[in-house]
Amino acid sequence: MKIIENRLYQDDDTPIHFVPSPNIGGTLIPDLLIVHFTAGQSEAGAIQWMINRQSRAASHILIGKTGTITQLVPFNRIAYHAGTSSWKGRSALNRYAIGIELDNPGQLKRSGTHWVSWFLKQYPDEEVLVAKHKYGARIYGWPLYPPAQIEAAAELAALLVRYYRLTELLGHDDVSRARKWDPGPAFPMEDFRTEVLRRASDNPV
Repeated sequence: MKIIENRLYQDDDTPIHFVPSPNIGGTLIPDLLIVHFTAGQSEAGAIQWMINRQSRAASHILIGKTGTITQLVPFNRIAYHAGTSSWKGRSALNRYAIGIELDNPGQLKRSGTHWVSWFLKQYPDEEVLVAKHKYGARIYGWPLYPPAQIEAAAELAALLVRYYRLTELLGHDDVSRARKWDPGPAFPMEDFRTEVLRRASDNPV
């Protein structure tokens, strides 16, 4: 992949699927990358939510479970993904951060012999990590992220780190601890960060 004028393209200059969101602000000069889960039912549903003006929410990128990538906001425009947030003395991090959303239903609750999402879909045990959140005390189920989705996120994140010289890779839960739990324990954040930074340093701009 490559970036041309703050839009994402394949190496052959074919543009990555772009669905413009109206939920954007002014100019962004990013130095952070924030990873989210959608907490939704589907990739298509998440796109529809983020292009709905009434939602007042959007991320720059959405990555589906199979690794499909949709861009919704150019990387030089503020997207409304972080909300009330802070990190190392800065607040309102939409002003500093590129946001990547991963299609994932978020935390699950146990109901009888099944793990169940808020929209009542059941998930088998082999697709769920059972764990406490790093900032929580209760045990929940957390749907696993497919390898293709994590690989697509790592490739893209490394490109963004190189191109925009980003300094931090964070979870939404890191910058909004009192209210957000994404991307959650099932996302291998430490390994992901290490791999992204390795790829970025191996292929400098």
